[in-house]
Amino acid sequence: MARKMPDHPESGPYRLGLSTSHLLHRAEQLAAERFTHLVGDALTLRQFAVLAAAAETPGLSQSDLVRATGIDRSTLADMLKRMEKRGLIARAASEADARARSVTLTPLGVATFHGSISHARAADAAILDLLPRTKAKSFQNILTKLSKLADEAAAKAERAARRQAKREARKKLREAKRKARAGKEKAKPKRNGGRKARG
Repeated sequence: MARKMPDHPESGPYRLGLSTSHLLHRAEQLAAERFTHLVGDALTLRQFAVLAAAAETPGLSQSDLVRATGIDRSTLADMLKRMEKRGLIARAASEADARARSVTLTPLGVATFHGSISHARAADAAILDLLPRTKAKSFQNILTKLSKLADEAAAKAERAARRQAKREARKKLREAKRKARAGKEKAKPKRNGGRKARG
């Protein structure tokens, strides 16, 4: 259960300027605007995140990239399609899972990634440089901890979903077997249990 913030009573008026999610979005927006100012329209900060994740671990699947970047699945699918069309990434059938497609950087993607690293660091600095050094470090540590906790929660939910799917599959299998047995019993010819009367 989510904990209530004592200084933000639920019965009081909602203040957007005090919303944690909104403030995090504003900070991300500040970084994204700084990145766009330096790079232009050639690459977005989220596209850079995809390049960085694929460069760090080549061959990631789309599900892996969702976890690594925090970009939702449908948005990422559209991004990958556009990035592949631009020649930044290549997708192929995964060797580990035939149902998945692995993502790797093309030579152009590698060059674009390395050429944008300094701009990505400048985007981070657009946020961190506004804070005193000690607070900037604390802020970075808090964000790292939040990201780790979010990953752990997502992994826990995924494990729970797999267990539930297995339970439901076993339940369906048992039900199918029960119906099959009932069908066989119904199809058996009925035996005449009485003896024929003597003439």
